[in-house]
Amino acid sequence: MDEITNALFTLGLSDKEARVYVALLGLGRGSAYGVAEKSGLKKPTAYVVIGELIKKGFVFKIPRVKKQLFIAKPPHEVFAIAEERMRQAKKVLPELERVADESKVEVKTLYFEGLKGMEEAIRYRAKELRGKEVVGFYAKPDEGTPAELLSFFRRLNKKVMMEGGIKVRGLAPDDEVLTEWREKDAEYGRIFKKLPVSDYSSNTSIEVADTFVRIFINNYLQAIIIENPDVTKTFRQIFEIMWKKTE
Repeated sequence: MDEITNALFTLGLSDKEARVYVALLGLGRGSAYGVAEKSGLKKPTAYVVIGELIKKGFVFKIPRVKKQLFIAKPPHEVFAIAEERMRQAKKVLPELERVADESKVEVKTLYFEGLKGMEEAIRYRAKELRGKEVVGFYAKPDEGTPAELLSFFRRLNKKVMMEGGIKVRGLAPDDEVLTEWREKDAEYGRIFKKLPVSDYSSNTSIEVADTFVRIFINNYLQAIIIENPDVTKTFRQIFEIMWKKTE
């Protein structure tokens, strides 16, 4: 049932609308009272939702009957309506893209929080980075780093970075807590140089892609992405200076 409801969500139905539509499909035809009983909604609510579905073309009222009865359009007709609306909408896509290009801001900053947010940050523009290299200054875990974050990074580094063919060149603290990560560098297509912990012991990572800078504040499960060519160029130049100076 959840799968059906999610599919109806993509067609623009709310939770209540999806429940009423499915209930009416199951009834074949029914009154607002029958729909309310089957969907678990109150009758006034069911009646209002039926009205919304009629406007959207998902339900219609049976004419010339004493009692108000309703019937749901067959699913294949409903999906055909959605496909036709999408075809019509796509006609204006070039114009919308033009408007978007004209209104682009110089600096785009995104903020993410929690494990889900960290995952969104890692997956940001991942398809565009396939076959490319990212560089950066990488952190080491400490007593404040959540244990679940390390497991999370192991999984996503393999799924997003390695399987996505994204190469990594980085600088990291020379600390034994990172031994397991360095052992997998060759397998994951990573090249790392180590910095003395006395000079660099950060628990925050700064990663530079081709069009954006990504910052992971690990102990707080926060991430920031700055998308701007000038910012990206500056961070990459700083990295390359350090890379050349590091044995």
